[in-house]
Amino acid sequence: MSLDSVSENITALGETTTTFHAGSTPVWKRIGQDAAGANTSADALSVAGLDWRVKDRPIYTTINGTRQVIASHKAIVRQDTEDVLGVVGMRYRPVQNAEAFDWLDELLGQRMAAYETAGSVRKGALVWALVRLPSEMRIHGSDDVVRPYLLIVNSHDGSSALRVLTTAVRVVCSNALTFALRSAGDDALVTRHTRGVHDRLADAQEVLGVATNQQRQFEMQMNALARCRLNSEEFGKYLDAVLQPESAEQGDSMEGSTAHQRIAANFDHEFQRLKGIEHTAWSAFNAVTQYVDWDRPSRGGTQVERDERRLSSTLVGQGAALKRKAWFSALEMIGGN
Repeated sequence: MSLDSVSENITALGETTTTFHAGSTPVWKRIGQDAAGANTSADALSVAGLDWRVKDRPIYTTINGTRQVIASHKAIVRQDTEDVLGVVGMRYRPVQNAEAFDWLDELLGQRMAAYETAGSVRKGALVWALVRLPSEMRIHGSDDVVRPYLLIVNSHDGSSALRVLTTAVRVVCSNALTFALRSAGDDALVTRHTRGVHDRLADAQEVLGVATNQQRQFEMQMNALARCRLNSEEFGKYLDAVLQPESAEQGDSMEGSTAHQRIAANFDHEFQRLKGIEHTAWSAFNAVTQYVDWDRPSRGGTQVERDERRLSSTLVGQGAALKRKAWFSALEMIGGN
């Protein structure tokens, strides 16, 4: 797919208009830095404080008073702070932050994408950026608007390969709807890094083509969900299907769990009662995403620690898995999975 084949370019690169839940700011904006207006990936990394590199360091142990290198593993160290970000196998090759994002310059140059936020958690062990794509999606006959994005995630502790995920943000409440919606293990749009200009262009074209196709599919699916009305019994069955694995792990009664009560309350929240979507499968799915992004408990001694844990969970952890479960369970109700 050619970059020129997308007819709508992004206008007002640095502008977003959103209403935040409970007057708050979504976690990816609290943890990340505003990178709107960055003309290149290098600019975005600089603004977000991600313009640093990592390096390999040997690991040693002492046996009977003799210092010995551990030949099977090495440490990944952040060069500017000397923080150890992770311990990995010897075959592991770190992807530098600049390498993970520079292919995006092909999209930025033709205004096919625009940085919104970027940042890191765990001292830089996990690095991410949220990049907006052109156009919007809308539920027919309603004011419910969804904006498409790419989410780029790179780790320096071996916890996650470089991945580019299609995602979307619901404007009315800033819920991140589609983090890791594709099947587990099959959500990476870019699985390699190439250094040549022509290869970077090929990567950008591939990502844009896949993202555009997924955007079209997602818009059809969310409209189908909005046409599927649920009575209280059907919503209860949906919620049981979504929460069963999590509730089983927690050892809670499914019906009496905090998650169940919170999501049930969200189902009647004003964000789920917009004209054209009230008491539908689309509202039910959004009640879950609202819970994950805003209500789900997150551990930590400080607000920053809790925010970092919440963001990590939403990007690549249990929060992302719960959203994925909610999405596929909703599609099952309409025979779309």
